[in-house]
Amino acid sequence: MREVLARWVRDADALRQVEHFRLPEVPLRLGYLRPRADDLFITLTGELFQRIREDYPEPETWARLGNAFGQFAGGRGDTAPWEASVQRSEAALFAAAAFYYGGFPASAYLMLKQTAAAGATEAYLACHDLLARPGTRRSETAKNLVAAVLNGDAEGISSIAAGASVQARTALDLGPSEWVPARLLEKLTQRFAATNVRAVLPDGHSEFWKPLVQSLVRRSPPAWDFFPSQIDAIRGGLLTETTTFTLQMPTGAGKTALSETLLYHHLKSDPSAAAVLIVPFRSLASELRSSLVPRLIKMGLPSRCAYGGTVPSGDEVRELHETRALVATPEALSGLLTADPDFFQRVSLVICDEGHLLDSQGRGVALELLLARMKTREGGAPRFVFVSAIVPNVEEINAWLGGQDDTVIRSTYRPAFADFSALKPTGSGAATVVNLDLHPHDPTSRVLVEDFLTRRDFEFTNPQTQRRNTFPFTSVKTQAVATARKALPMGAAVVFAANKRGNQGAIGLAEELLKQLEQTLPLPDPATFTSTDHVAAAAEYFELEYGPDWVGTKALKAGAVLHHGDVPQESREVVELQLRKGHVRLAFCTSTLAEGVNLPIRTLVLYSVQRVGAGGARENLLTRDIKNLVGRAGRAGSSTKGLVVCANEQHWSLVEPVALQAAGEVVTGALYKLMKRLQDALRGQQVTLTNAILEGEPALHSLIDGVDATFVDLAAEELGEERLLEIATELANETYAARRASVDERALMEQVFALRAQRIAGVQAAGRLGWVRETGARARLVDSVESDLAPRRTRWDDITEPRDPTLIEVLVSWAWEQPDLVAALRRAYRAGDDATDRGVALPDFIETVAYWMAGHSFADQATHANLSIDDMLGVHSGVLTYVLQTLIEQAIAVLAKLLESKEETLSPAVEIFPELLRFGVPTAQACTLAKGGVRHRRAAVALGVRNELLALPADARLPLFMAARAVLDADRDGWRRYLGSLVLENTLWDLAAGGAGDDE
Repeated sequence: MREVLARWVRDADALRQVEHFRLPEVPLRLGYLRPRADDLFITLTGELFQRIREDYPEPETWARLGNAFGQFAGGRGDTAPWEASVQRSEAALFAAAAFYYGGFPASAYLMLKQTAAAGATEAYLACHDLLARPGTRRSETAKNLVAAVLNGDAEGISSIAAGASVQARTALDLGPSEWVPARLLEKLTQRFAATNVRAVLPDGHSEFWKPLVQSLVRRSPPAWDFFPSQIDAIRGGLLTETTTFTLQMPTGAGKTALSETLLYHHLKSDPSAAAVLIVPFRSLASELRSSLVPRLIKMGLPSRCAYGGTVPSGDEVRELHETRALVATPEALSGLLTADPDFFQRVSLVICDEGHLLDSQGRGVALELLLARMKTREGGAPRFVFVSAIVPNVEEINAWLGGQDDTVIRSTYRPAFADFSALKPTGSGAATVVNLDLHPHDPTSRVLVEDFLTRRDFEFTNPQTQRRNTFPFTSVKTQAVATARKALPMGAAVVFAANKRGNQGAIGLAEELLKQLEQTLPLPDPATFTSTDHVAAAAEYFELEYGPDWVGTKALKAGAVLHHGDVPQESREVVELQLRKGHVRLAFCTSTLAEGVNLPIRTLVLYSVQRVGAGGARENLLTRDIKNLVGRAGRAGSSTKGLVVCANEQHWSLVEPVALQAAGEVVTGALYKLMKRLQDALRGQQVTLTNAILEGEPALHSLIDGVDATFVDLAAEELGEERLLEIATELANETYAARRASVDERALMEQVFALRAQRIAGVQAAGRLGWVRETGARARLVDSVESDLAPRRTRWDDITEPRDPTLIEVLVSWAWEQPDLVAALRRAYRAGDDATDRGVALPDFIETVAYWMAGHSFADQATHANLSIDDMLGVHSGVLTYVLQTLIEQAIAVLAKLLESKEETLSPAVEIFPELLRFGVPTAQACTLAKGGVRHRRAAVALGVRNELLALPADARLPLFMAARAVLDADRDGWRRYLGSLVLENTLWDLAAGGAGDDE
């Protein structure tokens, strides 16, 4: 693209942004654009047809051309940058064609999906059908092309493309009205012939691919061609080679669809094989449970998700015998591999998604040791495919996992791009003026939008005095929220905060919005961009669960979503759907935004990219973490581009490297960092490292649990302690950490691994190894269960009610003494650094656990515990749903084996206790509903205590679902009042679908 036209396009885009913000004045340097709108369109049209003959060297330039045309395709009115004598449908067609030619089919679809065809001829209809992908196609050309893809008819596709070329040459003699669509179609069919899924897949026109192709093409919208990033990976040998591969692909570049294709090819090629997709977050596993997993099942590949607990049930282990594809979090996978060695041996492919989390303090150690465990598997390692958007040193990780120099696929392709900007405040007090600096990192396209926020944006009439007042707007928080409000006409706007709480937290942002809305400020009101009925139903759900006074409830009623890690997964999915469907446009988020969940974000406002610790210490987010965040702005199929706004001028230095496409920090691995911290702690102290020290420090538990799991596998082969100690050295040197460790650091790591080998040898000598192996429980808990928990009751077979107060007291009192729970309680109840207690008394905590298991709402739980809703949610996420649940499910699994060894039995009421704790439900029947796919706890609780269901066996899932449906049908109105419309409708759907318990 010529520089003069490129500058024209950049300026036009800047003007479009300004008009969306509805500023009273246009920057002077952009003023020349208005009277020359027709000239710009004509020039763009010439450029389009010129480039059809001579392709751009950089595909991104096609996207710039598409976005330039897209401005003419937008709606008319006060947000249009200018009036031009241009047919909107024609501009939309040209925009979509440019996107498609450059390899941006999702943007092409988005441009045309709500636009009519530009003409009624076959050529126009064919172009529209291929780009807009409607459910019903009107063009015979498009119908035949899609049919050829479905049937694997390569000759048919080539013939249609050749025919389009003939038609274009013929149309040249007829006139521009005939030639324009014919020429566009010629180029479209040529690209379609090269990029359709059959053309890209190896031996793609064979019958082998038919189930996958049918699945892709019959989706809404259809996916009949691959992104360039996917094409590069497939043609680079991802499917045909058997060695380790590493993929570096930006967010939104099609990693999930590529993983689906890889899983299909691998499992169909070897009917005896199994494959694992490791995902780091429960939220991502939950999303894949309802998308990827059902699709694989429909393609004849039995698949399931595992992300709830760490100790698999007997049914879960038995189901692995039929499972071909498993989507799992690392902690769930570790337990399953220990409990079912046969499945472990069948696994021949491991896809590790979001691989940059090797560096995560919370998850990285367990992930690295899990991968190391698989690398050292008896009989050989599986094939690894390591995937990440933001790891700069992927070659190093690829080599660690066994890959070669030519098995690293790097892609810079993004299906949608993001512009960067920063707020620049000047002045003070009410005289403050905030300018918007567009493209501050690029002198060639930089535009300063003056008076972006001024006093006039915050003026309101005081209803009591009828005087004009000014809302205080000098804080970064106020300006960040106001910026997001100004961006709402463009689409969904998200304000990111590095913290949940405090002055710089997401909760504080939501409270700031509510304060602003108390006055009638002349800023866009989020409520005007909502779907009233949908938001009202979601707000009703929030009010019933969290109460009307919780900030999340109030924000949703005002048209905004609060999304952070303490909000339960069930509720996060509700608000994510509101955003995904466009029912709400404004959201306040923490790093949960970057956890792999796809949301349609048009504008991302970075309020703070510094994390504030408990003591006030500030920690800058890493460049690669900021890159992962901003990758969420501008999502394929939801917007053709995004806008990132740095709200804090002092933080621009942290954001600028991302705007400049800097590589970011290398991944060294959390295990390496942990060993360095351990070495520093031991240095200078006259302390001999022992297993007691290791097991008494919660920060080291992910390390010792991961190491133990490997030794449990090996000890099953009846290896002696001497051989285990030899293997300890080998295993330590197989970790990623060993590649970077110094001689002293490696020696310390070998010492830790040797200590754990001795520990497992001791468990084996005591005859307890089978307990660990068969349950997937953690070896470090065996002694505590045997010597401390078991003696707390003289009998364990006389309990008939899972929620027996004496049982809850015994189990929670035992867990109370465990270092994991002590640390979690201190964090959740925010005990001071120098405090000696846990922040809560044992009787009060026992009562909190009992109240949770009774099925009470969070609002009632908070009131009962004398906590705020936010504090209650912190206790729920930080203590109840993982740490306590994990301790108790592990303990009961070991306890069952201990009693069995003594020819004693464990009451079924005790066996089911961990599941009731996990779901927060009062009965086994309610637990079956929750496990089976009833997504809302309120519904599972209310139905699970009905006599109609209590009369049925708890494990009779289908009868329970049928009975629950009958109970709801008998009194729809009454249930609607109790559950709320959203929960009732979702529950009816869940019950009709039969649940998804086999996939959990």
